[in-house]
Amino acid sequence: MSFVHKIGSLIVITIGAVSLLAAALLVVDIVRLLDIVQPNPSWKYYAEPLNRLLWSSVLTVVATLISIGSGILIVRGFYLEQSLRKSIDRLSVAFYFPHFIVALYVLALANNMYKLVDFYHPTFGFLEILLAYWLKEVPFVVFYLTVTYASLDLDSRRLIQLFGGNKWQQFVHVEWAAIKGQVVELFLILFAFMLTAYEVPALLENSVYPQFGPTILAYYYSIDVAQRLVIDVLLVGVSIVLVLSTIGLFLWTSRTRHSLGKGSRTL
Repeated sequence: MSFVHKIGSLIVITIGAVSLLAAALLVVDIVRLLDIVQPNPSWKYYAEPLNRLLWSSVLTVVATLISIGSGILIVRGFYLEQSLRKSIDRLSVAFYFPHFIVALYVLALANNMYKLVDFYHPTFGFLEILLAYWLKEVPFVVFYLTVTYASLDLDSRRLIQLFGGNKWQQFVHVEWAAIKGQVVELFLILFAFMLTAYEVPALLENSVYPQFGPTILAYYYSIDVAQRLVIDVLLVGVSIVLVLSTIGLFLWTSRTRHSLGKGSRTL
């Protein structure tokens, strides 16, 4: 094993160990709070954070789908047109801007627009968060898919076109077959990040569409210990769902790659 592979394996093991330690500490905190909080919180305590988790889930799914869809369209346009391939490097500039800075830009832009039109609707707060995530995540999606599109065999597209296939059939049989595993990975990565993110919703959210990220911090440092217990339980539940989704993704991608390898050997 090379030095680079050893470093990569060490990083993965370290991240896994820290994640397991954090999960263990969270469970220990729940057990401790169950003894302190008497009686234990009823379902009424969970209503508000669950409502915010629901709104965050809706926004996260919409933002993730829009970001992935936009990223695919952009990278397709660059790599299917030979003259535009160098232009894709300019998107790397977006990686130098943290989410907090992008949210500040969106906030400043939105405030100036509201002053000009002299109108505001609570839905705009939802759209501001959506815009901030879209601006920040699209370059990541493009970066994630760039290597795959750079290695695509465009002759396969021309062959399908030669036999009467339309653009959609070319995309499904050539491009989607190559990127579908990465798209699922992207969805899981972006969903896990945006669902519990703090900085963007803390700047842009409103009371009509409250988000889960700021709620975590507010409940965790609340003087009401029952609220801390509630948020711990919800975080454990969210973590279990994400871990099971990751395991399912790993098993699915492993089986897909095995099937592709078996098929190529048969050919």
